[in-house]
Amino acid sequence: MEDAERGAVGLAEQALGHPVLVAVPGEGALPTAAGSVAGEPPRVRLAWVAADGRVLGRVSCPPGRPSRWRPVVAASVGLETPADRVLAARLAPEAVAMRPVIAGEEGDGIVTPARDGLALARLEPDAIVIAVDALDASGEPIGRLVRAGIAELRFDGASVSGRLGATHGMAAGIGAGRWAATVADAAFEAGYDPWLPAWVPPGLERGQVRVEPDVGYPAAPPALIVAWTGADTVRVLLRQAPAPLASPDTGGRWAREVPIGDAVGVLRGRGLVTLVWETPERAFGVQVRGMPDGETTALRVARSIDPSVPRGS
Repeated sequence: MEDAERGAVGLAEQALGHPVLVAVPGEGALPTAAGSVAGEPPRVRLAWVAADGRVLGRVSCPPGRPSRWRPVVAASVGLETPADRVLAARLAPEAVAMRPVIAGEEGDGIVTPARDGLALARLEPDAIVIAVDALDASGEPIGRLVRAGIAELRFDGASVSGRLGATHGMAAGIGAGRWAATVADAAFEAGYDPWLPAWVPPGLERGQVRVEPDVGYPAAPPALIVAWTGADTVRVLLRQAPAPLASPDTGGRWAREVPIGDAVGVLRGRGLVTLVWETPERAFGVQVRGMPDGETTALRVARSIDPSVPRGS
C-alpha cells in the first residue's frame, strides 16, 4: 500500500470508527473515498471523508457475492456535493484485477483489489459504466458484468436514490430466453445437467425446459427452468443455475427460513409461494401458484430433488 493510500485509510478509519479495506485519496477539492465490506450476505459500504475528518456521505451498496461463474459484483455510486463518482466492486479469487468500461472513453484503467476482493475506482462524476471486466493474472477477461447488472446509486446529502443492478437472483418466473426441445438439449446449451424433483403434485404435466441467459452476466451459464402445469392457473415452476448467486436472497417481510437437506431456504408464502435455496453446486427457486397448500407443496418438491438420480428426457 502506497503512503497516500495508507494515509487515506487511516483518515477514514478514524472518522468512520470501523476498519477500512481500501481508500482512494482525495484530489484537490475531492474527499477521500473509503470502502469496507460488512454483513451476510456481504455488502460494500462506501463513505466520503473530507480532509478535516468530516463524513460527507455514507452509502451501503446492494448485497453481492462474486464467484467463479460471476466473478465481479459492482455498484457505481455518485456523491452530489462535491460532485464525485466511485465504482465499488468485489472480485472472486480467480480474478486479480478489474477494468471498468466507460461510455465514450478508451484506456486501460485496471484496478487491483485490496483484501476481501474489494476494489475502488474514481470516475468522472457523469461517467456511465457500461461494463466491468474481471481479469486474470495475464490480463485476459474471465468474466464481464454488463450495465444491466451494475447498481447505479447517488447520495444527495440526505438520501440515496438510483437503481439496483439486475444481477443474478433466483426470483422464480419466466423471462427472456428460449425453449429447448429436450432436457438433453438444454443441458448441452447450459453446460450442466438439470436436477429435477422426484415428486410433483399428481395431475400436473411437465413442459419444455427453458434456457435463460443471465441479464447481468452474458458469459455465465444460463438458468434452466421447468414448469409443471394443471387446470386453471395451477403451476409448479423450478428454476436453477450454478451457485452461488451473485444476488443472494436477503429474506425480508413475509419470509422465513426453512431446512432443505443441509441447506437453508427462504420461503415466502403469501399468495404466490416462492422458495429459494442454494447448495455448494446449485441455486434453486421454486414457485407454486394456484394451490391452497402451496407452502407444503414447495417444500416437498424442493426436498425431493436428488442430484444423484437423473430424470427426464
